[in-house]
Amino acid sequence: MDWSLISPLMMLALWLLTSCLLLKIGKYIAVRYPATPTIWWVILGLSVLPILPVSTSSEIGKVPKALLEFGGYIEQKQHQVGQLSVQDIPLSFDVLLYIIFAAYLVVAMRKLSRLRRSWLSIRRLLTTSEPFAHSMSNVPCVQIPITCSPFVFGLFNSKIVLPSYFSQLSAEQQSTLLCHEVTHIHHKDHIALLIWSILGCVFWFNPFIKQMEKGFIHAMELRCDLKTLMCYDINKKHYATTLMTVLKRSIAVNTVPSTANFSSDALSLEDYKLRLQQIIQPQANKPAYLVVLLFSISIVLGFANIKAAPALYSATEQWQNPLTDFRISSYYGHISEFRHSKPHGGIDLVAPVGTPVKAVSSGIVVIADATTLSANLGNVVLVQHKNGYQSLYAHLDKITVEQGMQIKAGSKLGTLGATGRVTGAHLHFELLHQEQRINPLAILELK
Repeated sequence: MDWSLISPLMMLALWLLTSCLLLKIGKYIAVRYPATPTIWWVILGLSVLPILPVSTSSEIGKVPKALLEFGGYIEQKQHQVGQLSVQDIPLSFDVLLYIIFAAYLVVAMRKLSRLRRSWLSIRRLLTTSEPFAHSMSNVPCVQIPITCSPFVFGLFNSKIVLPSYFSQLSAEQQSTLLCHEVTHIHHKDHIALLIWSILGCVFWFNPFIKQMEKGFIHAMELRCDLKTLMCYDINKKHYATTLMTVLKRSIAVNTVPSTANFSSDALSLEDYKLRLQQIIQPQANKPAYLVVLLFSISIVLGFANIKAAPALYSATEQWQNPLTDFRISSYYGHISEFRHSKPHGGIDLVAPVGTPVKAVSSGIVVIADATTLSANLGNVVLVQHKNGYQSLYAHLDKITVEQGMQIKAGSKLGTLGATGRVTGAHLHFELLHQEQRINPLAILELK
């Protein structure tokens, strides 16, 4: 079983849950700040905060009480977390995970391909366009022979694309529409919409991103309306009338996807009602409240990140076996008279004396001597890993590391021996989490 595949599934579940909660919070905030599209960028960014990797301290960990009190061999109270052996889970689960990942790639590529075809179809449509002269700005305008809402196209050399009926509008209405689209270009709204579309394709399995995109489009259009009215000193009632005119002419056709339109399919009837209301009577708000609210949400999600990190990232680094060639002579929890009928606190691996003993994961050396712990353990190395994990290697013949050393997974710690209280040469290996012994077979595939 590849345990590194479990962590992404846990991250996905947490991301979906966080996205759902933040979507509801975003809608609540948008009621008071309807013309602030930045809210939705922040909401999107905050949704991944709980699953971002956090740095772990490089300080030397402390020696667990379980090792000091029970001499490294026995424990009076068994720790039951993670007792599941890897052999208990069918290997077909790995295959299922890879099939799911392959299915994700197929769907994502199809959606991205569909978006690309849509983009190319617009470019082909523009080959039938004719230049439209105006004096509003230096942004080029073209007119296409179809009925649609005016929109902006092009990432760098952006142009305003006008519908066939544009020439039939009054000069005042034409000016209003052109000002609106120029405002979109000024705020790079057409680029933002393309980014949202790509995110929707890549993360198609998260339905809340599409909902966030709709919230962004609604706020973006409201902002564009208010900025256009303010910058170009347009009469509010005339602006609202122009909006209704474009809606009536475009109602029977679909707007061009992933473009900044004067009207958009992403907006519902209620959205347009609110948009008209905001045009006539804009809602006053205090940005300071918004900053405080988003900052508070960031603190809460940051705390959630710290709490969730151990569970999410404990399996991201591939664990390695401490020996390459061995046999197991005593399992975790085994009861023997040699240990005074107490459960075995680790697992014993038999191999020839002098066999290199390697670190199962990266970390920092806490103990590298024969005196800190019980003399029964002989030469001991204790390594502190990330997320509260520790590994212990006992009865070593030689120790090749020192306390405080930073080591990587697979680094040589020493050689297998027969020091301490033993009946033969072997490696006594223990794995601990949060200062409690756990079954090494829950993490390692000791075969």
